[in-house]
Amino acid sequence: MINELNYRDVWKTLSSVNVNDRADKKMNLTYLSWAWAWGTLMEHYPFATYSFDEESTNSNGTVMTNCTLTIGSLERSMFLPVMDFKNNSIANPTTRQISDTRMRCLVKCMAMYGLGHYIYAGEELPDSKVDQAEAQVIKKKIEEPILEKTKAIFSFKKTSGETLDVESLDSYLSILVANLSDSSNVLQKKAYVSNRNNILIALESTTKGSTNHSRLEKLISLYEGE
Repeated sequence: MINELNYRDVWKTLSSVNVNDRADKKMNLTYLSWAWAWGTLMEHYPFATYSFDEESTNSNGTVMTNCTLTIGSLERSMFLPVMDFKNNSIANPTTRQISDTRMRCLVKCMAMYGLGHYIYAGEELPDSKVDQAEAQVIKKKIEEPILEKTKAIFSFKKTSGETLDVESLDSYLSILVANLSDSSNVLQKKAYVSNRNNILIALESTTKGSTNHSRLEKLISLYEGE
């Protein structure tokens, strides 16, 4: 069934999702929460995966991120420069700024499949070119209230190949401590590399200055020396 997916059907499904109430406004720009966007994608395509290419750095010190999102046999890629709140490129960005940009780039990749694409187009409703029958169905879905917030899923891939999925950040931190406490251990270094993206996603979900945020930063510094 996964291999039977096609771009048109995925686009039709995701472009009909209402993101208006989930978008944040900063200055004159609109942002969609990566956590909500990923949770929504998981509701429809839980087998979707993503990856990031190594960042490219220009001669002036500005950095470009690149993300690829795979849904079954389908693949879309997108790029995004590391920018400040005014959408100006940042020279010599910090790892936190790069991490934040990666997640925004992931959301942009989801828009390439249809999720929230009209935010980037400056539209208030999904594709106005669909016929009137489909437009009415889409409008109804958009107007329906969201009754339950999507729960976050934190994943950890063990070197044995087993994947542990938990909904509690505290449980996830316990797993990290149990498996990544010794940065001099070769197997634990390998496990950190395999789970780096997931750990950064967990960091992004915390509030800066909170206990869990500090614990995650401390763990990351063990392996990245920051």
